[in-house]
Amino acid sequence: MARGISRGALALIIVVILIILVALGYYLTLPAPTTTPVMPTETTPTETTTTTRERLSFSIATGTTGGVWYPLGGAIAGVITKYVPETEATAEVTTAAGDNLRLLVSGKAGMAFCYDYHIVLLNQGKFPLVSDKPEPVRLFMAFYEQPLHVVTYEGSGINSLYDLKGKRVSTGPPASGTEEQALYVLSALGIDPDKDFIRERLSPADSGSAMKDGKLDAFFWSGAVPTSSIVDLATTPGFKIKFIPISGEIADKIIQKYPAVFHKTKIPKGAYPGLEEDVETIAITAVLAVMKDFPEDRLYEIAKAIFGHLDELAAAWKKASQLTPELAYMQASEEARSYIHPGAEKFFKEMGVIKG
Repeated sequence: MARGISRGALALIIVVILIILVALGYYLTLPAPTTTPVMPTETTPTETTTTTRERLSFSIATGTTGGVWYPLGGAIAGVITKYVPETEATAEVTTAAGDNLRLLVSGKAGMAFCYDYHIVLLNQGKFPLVSDKPEPVRLFMAFYEQPLHVVTYEGSGINSLYDLKGKRVSTGPPASGTEEQALYVLSALGIDPDKDFIRERLSPADSGSAMKDGKLDAFFWSGAVPTSSIVDLATTPGFKIKFIPISGEIADKIIQKYPAVFHKTKIPKGAYPGLEEDVETIAITAVLAVMKDFPEDRLYEIAKAIFGHLDELAAAWKKASQLTPELAYMQASEEARSYIHPGAEKFFKEMGVIKG
């Protein structure tokens, strides 16, 4: 037939189609290949048997920008960040030691500058300014001693602390370490600052100005030797300052009442212009504190980094060049040293400072 497919050709086509369908069905029933294709090496993840070191970031609670603690804390933070792997620290401006310790115990700071006796009082639950319960604060290291200065002038009639009665006296700025320590001293001697003399609450610079103007007879100051504002006062033409000693029975009485706070020391002769003899007094020590749970291995590494780069700290605090592991431990009171952090203890034992 010219106009269509013949019946024979149509039958042949149907047979061919059936053969193709049967073959295809057989193929589809075959099992899947068992070989997994190999991915390119650059996209194949690899396993590691090493544990990644956890990154530690924290702030160091320091002090005001005009004091020693802030630049020193900044230098310490720089050393930590630069030389201790996976560790970053920053210096935080604060108002005072009390503020620092509140940040520390609340977990808002990893380290805090304070005084050695603060560590003792906090562990004993006797520092309500910060906490009304015992806090596991630990000593990291000590930096320098702060003698208590009691400054007056020749002709004031003040020769002992008891002579402050009836005078015009500054006990230091409000809520400062100076005020805190002055109140301890006065309390131990039975002197009421709000009744027994005219009380001011001035900084050392303002105290010096008031004294030169005849508006102040004496002032307390807890600070490193020398303190610049006292040097300025001592070099004022026609004005001669003098320091009231805290010694003998007076010092014993104060230390007996506050054994965890003060230790005996001296302001050495020559430390201030015109100071020709040592002045016996009492002192506390500026320290760096951490909480009990600060990672032990990391604190040990931080201690090594600090003492390995004291030259970088000296750019912010000149006396860093004189700091030794022995001073960093022994300057703190014996009571404060009983709360040494294990990481710091490991370092000081390695340096031979702590025996056994």
